[in-house]
Amino acid sequence: VKEENKLKIGNIFRSLGTEVIMLLLFGGMMLYMNAADLVVSFKPAVSFEDMLDGKEVKAGSHIEGNVKYVMDYFASETSYTKYKDGSSSSKKSGNYYLIPIQDGFLALKSRQNDVNTLNQLTDETIEYMTSGTEPTTEFFMEGSVKKLEGNVANYYNEYLEELGYTAEEIKAMGDPLVVEFRSFTAIRVMFIIGIVAVILAALFFMRRYRIETKGSGLRRAEDLPG
Repeated sequence: VKEENKLKIGNIFRSLGTEVIMLLLFGGMMLYMNAADLVVSFKPAVSFEDMLDGKEVKAGSHIEGNVKYVMDYFASETSYTKYKDGSSSSKKSGNYYLIPIQDGFLALKSRQNDVNTLNQLTDETIEYMTSGTEPTTEFFMEGSVKKLEGNVANYYNEYLEELGYTAEEIKAMGDPLVVEFRSFTAIRVMFIIGIVAVILAALFFMRRYRIETKGSGLRRAEDLPG
């Protein structure tokens, strides 16, 4: 029995070829990276107008719609690249803006490509606050809500203090949240690709395991007629 178990284990390990392992790793990574956002994508979407009307959101909420008003940005994000010769370069990858909602504010993490549009909307929002002229710039965004953490959360609180809010008032607003851009169509596609990769890995494994245990089914050279 022990010898038979050893043979089975040996067949399993031999069936795990490079293509099986690579497909499993790739598929597993795609599933892991997109699972949480896939769940968010199927939740009912909340618009920015809904939040102005008092609709509550929390980490994991699905946001979709035109951004109505934008305050100025309170933080920027920069990515750094270090080269083999020791030199480095930096590139801005977006800003963190303040979005008014009924009971406080929400942060919005922009992509760098959207900065000019959001800056324009910021200027129009300030004009609206002084003259009552509604903003005309349209900015559509779909994304998910995350908890704002680290230094960015500190910058968020500092900006609210600059706007005149007390520490008690800021605390009463609850934990700071941020809306981050997500392409849910792309996320669904990548999740499906992950499932396909895992299925292919399973099929390749079963085929190799069958060959290891029962042979390929092809006739051997010495069995062929002379």
